[in-house]
Amino acid sequence: MTETADTKPGVLFWGVAIVLLLWGFATTWIYVSYFLETPAEFAATAEIPANQAGYAAYIAGIPWWAIGAGILAALTRVAGAVGLLARRGWALPVYVVSLACFGIALFRAFVLADAAAVMSPQHISTEVLFVALGVFAIWFGRANRRRGVLR
Repeated sequence: MTETADTKPGVLFWGVAIVLLLWGFATTWIYVSYFLETPAEFAATAEIPANQAGYAAYIAGIPWWAIGAGILAALTRVAGAVGLLARRGWALPVYVVSLACFGIALFRAFVLADAAAVMSPQHISTEVLFVALGVFAIWFGRANRRRGVLR
């Protein structure tokens, strides 16, 4: 298929794709930290001082499957951004998998483990922002697939 002016991505497309890639790398690093830091060290960097002890206990109790869901969510964020940068249509379903995995991790955190009791409002807002970015990534992939930017 030859490229036309209608399917050639603009600067905004590349800028958004790069921002989504950086977001994916940043969230992947969060999960790498689970293996490099103790729960107390992780809590010290992720939560306000008043919540650090409770958050450290929460981190220490996260089951392997929930960490795995979060890792898969983060890695698929990176893969989705790579798909966007390569202009591949598979970026869209990869972002759907990412959001679904993140939803599983959040369900465990907020419904099964009451993480909100040991998180600051700013931390909870960050989780909401991550959901919004996941929804945005799906919308962005879908819109660009319809426009013919993604093949």
